[in-house]
Amino acid sequence: MIKKHKGFSLLEVLVAFSIFALSLGVIFQIYSTGARSTVLSDEYSRAVIVAQSKLASIGIDELSDNGVLSGVENNKYHWNTNIQIPDDDYGTLETRFRIVKREVEVEVSWDSLGKTRSIKLSTLKMIPVS
Repeated sequence: MIKKHKGFSLLEVLVAFSIFALSLGVIFQIYSTGARSTVLSDEYSRAVIVAQSKLASIGIDELSDNGVLSGVENNKYHWNTNIQIPDDDYGTLETRFRIVKREVEVEVSWDSLGKTRSIKLSTLKMIPVS
């Protein structure tokens, strides 16, 4: 009498292991992509906060004349602020209302995941003359 063994053949085990390994690889890829996206999103948010604070400080803490200002925040975010007198500013605002109009552009750059990334914000500011 021949006993019939119940169980899996070697081929079935190899196929199941291959499918498991492929799906595990896909899951790790999805996880690492999500983690990388989270890090980038956080860094972009912090860079926008730095740029917005620099825009807000023009005319209060910083000079309001033409010029370039630069610095570093948190030893990571390098910022450059460019202040210019707009072409259409003829000085009437300053003489009549005691304010000056300035074009302000802030660029924040940082290194992340092997690349240099940057954002740029710009605005027109009305700054009171003291």
